[in-house]
Amino acid sequence: MKKPGTEPGPGTSSGARWTLIRGACQVLTLRGASGPRRGIAMSDLNIIPDGAVLIRDGVIEEVGTTRRIENLASARLAREIDATGRIVMPAFVDADIALASPASPAGSRPGGKCETDIRRVSGRRLLGEASSIAADLAAFGVLTVGAHTLAAPDLQNVCKALRLHQIMQSKPLRIRSVFSVIAGSVTGEADLARVSQVWMPAILRKKLATLMEIPVSDETIEGARKLASAAAAAGYNIRIRVSGPTTPKVLELAYSSGAVALIGHVPEFSDMARALADLGCVKVITASRILAGAYVSKRGAIRDGIPLAMASGYRSVGEATANPQYQLNLAVHALGMTTAEAIVAVTYNAACSLRLSHVTGSLSPGKSADICIMNVGDYRELARRVGHHDTAFVMRAGKVVYRRPSLTLE
Repeated sequence: MKKPGTEPGPGTSSGARWTLIRGACQVLTLRGASGPRRGIAMSDLNIIPDGAVLIRDGVIEEVGTTRRIENLASARLAREIDATGRIVMPAFVDADIALASPASPAGSRPGGKCETDIRRVSGRRLLGEASSIAADLAAFGVLTVGAHTLAAPDLQNVCKALRLHQIMQSKPLRIRSVFSVIAGSVTGEADLARVSQVWMPAILRKKLATLMEIPVSDETIEGARKLASAAAAAGYNIRIRVSGPTTPKVLELAYSSGAVALIGHVPEFSDMARALADLGCVKVITASRILAGAYVSKRGAIRDGIPLAMASGYRSVGEATANPQYQLNLAVHALGMTTAEAIVAVTYNAACSLRLSHVTGSLSPGKSADICIMNVGDYRELARRVGHHDTAFVMRAGKVVYRRPSLTLE
């Protein structure tokens, strides 16, 4: 006898695997217009009460009320997951994390510079550390990450880090590799030629990364401008990481290079900041910088139409947390965001900053079934429960990657 969900139902193709998540108090679909969410759109979670999600072969087929979805012909033979008393939402996205890093990356000197790099760390040890991080992230409901190479000081070790990302792809994380240039490494024409003529083509040729991160400060602005121009010509998407104040020169560089994201402090009330927002550039705020006291209320940024995303900065610099539920709490209590705005920042807008919103970040037909079932009855509880980890069930492309064990009392 075939298992339910594996045999074809009426009007379905042979061999399709169907899964039905039903009975959720709320399904946070985050469906809406394409592009990063801004202004009032950051508050629209597009919630379906008593909702359900129908999944076919790891891809979302239908989202709607439980009554409508469970009466579809294809749902009748699907494997069922009961979400009664819980909410269903897109899996979290962390746009700034280090998977390839030394064993104790959080220990950093004042100023946020890592003590060591990965030159003396074996590939086996790196893989073990990264696999442990991936398992922890999946348990928190994080299934998509932007993984940088800041701990790699040269091309050989950049490739070492990026190959690690390749090995770990879909186990269980969806990894967007970020080829990061070390700050201050491009100080002259010789350095620029080395990076643009050797590093960039090698990374693209090996299909290791298509997103390049350029560190920028007022002192390195000219070298960064040349580097950004070369990266854009080579076909990279560009992300700007700002060290120090974000001056008009830095904003102009981000705009002229067509940056998809900017990590660092960005003055909200400026014509260039608005122009960057119109371009689709997402401002990424890291939890590590919030914990360091580097940010204040972002109500003005939201009113001004700046698209915001949240990231952990985990294993990069300073203190950080990999738990996105704690990031929600920080966003609400330290930045003045609403819970709805914070959820958009750690899911859909974070996916936009990695150019992955067409795949994940919302629950829409045709997207990957990257889904979290959270053990709360209302989404606003997520930011209130400080230190909690309410992830009960996590699916990556329709496959269960984490299920919270139940408590047994004898």
